[in-house]
Amino acid sequence: MSTGKPPHRFVPTLTEVVHPGGASVRPVIDSQRLVEQILQHVKPRLEQQLRASLQAQVEAQMRLAATRWKLEIEDAVKAAVKQAISPPKPPAKH
Repeated sequence: MSTGKPPHRFVPTLTEVVHPGGASVRPVIDSQRLVEQILQHVKPRLEQQLRASLQAQVEAQMRLAATRWKLEIEDAVKAAVKQAISPPKPPAKH
């Protein structure tokens, strides 16, 4: 069944011998070691993100607390000034 054409210039070639029914050998994976390697790789970034998130939360809480503290201090100072400049009350009679 020759067609007379020369073979194509780029003919694919088989580079690996495959035996029928032969199972490929998969390397044994140590899952604990893999977990440790992944955690070691992502740990610095996770710690950085955690630090940034916690810092933002702490700063927000400090702003709220500072506002409340300023109002409480202002009220305490007003009460102390009012008490200091008000005339003394006469002693109560029984």
